[in-house]
Amino acid sequence: MDPPGAPGWMVTYGDMMSLFLCFFILLVSFSSISEKKYSTAVQSLKGALGILPYNTSVIQPLPVEQLRTRRSHAAERAARMISERLLVNNKAKDVKVEFDEEGGLKINLPSQILFDTAKAELKPEALPVLSDIGSVLRDLPGAKIEIRGHTDSRPLTPGGRFEDNYHLSYGRAKSVTDYLHAQSQIPMETFEIIACGPSQPIATNETEEGMQANRRVEIHVSGEFSKETTDGLRRGIDELEHSGETEQSP
Repeated sequence: MDPPGAPGWMVTYGDMMSLFLCFFILLVSFSSISEKKYSTAVQSLKGALGILPYNTSVIQPLPVEQLRTRRSHAAERAARMISERLLVNNKAKDVKVEFDEEGGLKINLPSQILFDTAKAELKPEALPVLSDIGSVLRDLPGAKIEIRGHTDSRPLTPGGRFEDNYHLSYGRAKSVTDYLHAQSQIPMETFEIIACGPSQPIATNETEEGMQANRRVEIHVSGEFSKETTDGLRRGIDELEHSGETEQSP
């Protein structure tokens, strides 16, 4: 005579099916749950399972859009400070300062104010411009700075110091990096040197004006810039402007 109740294999099979059902329900729910709710649920689960110590606060990461907005505002303030420094020293017309959609800062330095043709040694008139930029960048803790060298598409004259435009663009980016490091005391590990050569033109290489626009060095700055830091830079700009007005007054 068979024992009463369901066979043992049926109980095991039923448990397995129940687990599969719960698993697929969770998959469906996670596919439509928001990132914030998911993060909250995970942290609650960790606390319930004893993974987190009792009464430990969980630091939630900033949403991507909020983080990007914060970076954008900080970069915009830094861009304004650099532009004002250049304006005080009558260099604003030579340098383009802007911030990009990722919240970073981009400074476009045309080669005619930095270098002679096919050379990578900084011209004397380039030094005040780089000093103005460096005085702002050195007060941005945690910043990452990319120095990108660009050239036009014309081949170099054989027998020169640089064998091609990529070597020339690297030499120019390296000269800017070395000056900012030495003059403004920016740590060398903050920099990354990129030789772009003629690969990223911003104008046509069919005209002299276009080739002149393509010969440039770009400084790309990214990072988290605190409000306290940028407020301090703002006060420094104000003091510089007031001192410039005093010197020009009769």
